[in-house]
Amino acid sequence: MKEESNGLIQAAMRYGTMLGALWIAAFAVYIAALTAPSLSPLFLILLVASPIVAGCLGIKYRKQERGNKLGFIEAWSFMTISYLCASVLSAIACYVYFRFMDNGVVLTSFKEQIDIFTATGIDEELKKLFNDTYNLLTQMSASDYCIQYFTTNIFVTTFLAPITSIFVYKNR
Repeated sequence: MKEESNGLIQAAMRYGTMLGALWIAAFAVYIAALTAPSLSPLFLILLVASPIVAGCLGIKYRKQERGNKLGFIEAWSFMTISYLCASVLSAIACYVYFRFMDNGVVLTSFKEQIDIFTATGIDEELKKLFNDTYNLLTQMSASDYCIQYFTTNIFVTTFLAPITSIFVYKNR
């Protein structure tokens, strides 16, 4: 049982690394889309493809390494660990970007979007909310962005793991 558990964890980490690479690519496209909005559809495609790719990786694991038999709890464990590894890798990429590469691109883009919204005559409360959010973002460090990104990924994947596990597991 212990060998089987170690095999599952190692495989989940390996496949989670592949999923993390996809998430890093999606993050890079998102950042690029802030200055080139024509890339936004590509970001959305990568975002939607992520759970599909995760499910395909889980099915590949089941077929290649488990003899096409994987219980639901094992599938859930596999998907949870894979998502956790992907979250860690993408959070590291987020930190590296904001610490060494951003140079204010994200904040500038956000401020430009706020200016566009305020020019259209939006409600004063909404205008204040946007400005408060911008002021909060200007006070955040690269570590703060990284932690926020990581916790958001963990929150979302908490719901994705059991859903993708339904498609991955097979008892026969």
